[in-house]
Amino acid sequence: MQNRAAAASTWHYLATQDANEGRYREAQSKFRMALSIQQELGDTMGEAITFANLGALAAEIGRGEMALRLYIISMLLLRDSNHPHLQDVEEAANNLAYEFDYSEREFADLINEAIEAYHMDGGWGLIEEAFADAFWDRWE
Repeated sequence: MQNRAAAASTWHYLATQDANEGRYREAQSKFRMALSIQQELGDTMGEAITFANLGALAAEIGRGEMALRLYIISMLLLRDSNHPHLQDVEEAANNLAYEFDYSEREFADLINEAIEAYHMDGGWGLIEEAFADAFWDRWE
C-alpha cells in the first residue's frame, strides 16, 4: 500500500510539473493516474487536492464551467476535514461562479449535480467531459 501511495504522490508531482510548464494534456493524464490510485486507496485528501488541480487545469485551458464542477467536488471533500487548502478552493469556485453570473439557486443546483456525478462514478464523467480528446486539438 505504501508503494501505491508513493506512486500516487509521484504521478501528482509529475502532473504539477507538466502543468507548470504548459504541458496540459500530459498533466491531466498524470493527474488521472494519481486520482485513480488515491481513490483505490481511499485517500480522500489526496483525491480532493487532485480534483482541485484538475479544476485549475480546466480553468487554465478555458473550460471554466467544468473547472467549477471539479472545484466543487474538491471543496466538498476538503470540508469534511477543514483542510488548509479549503479556503483557496472555495475562493476559486466562488470566483468562477461570479464570472459565470450564477445565482445562488443555480450554484446550488450545480453543487447537487457535482455531488451526483461524484456518487455515480467518482467524478470520472466530469473529468472526461472537461478534458475530452477532441478538445485538445486547440492546445497542440
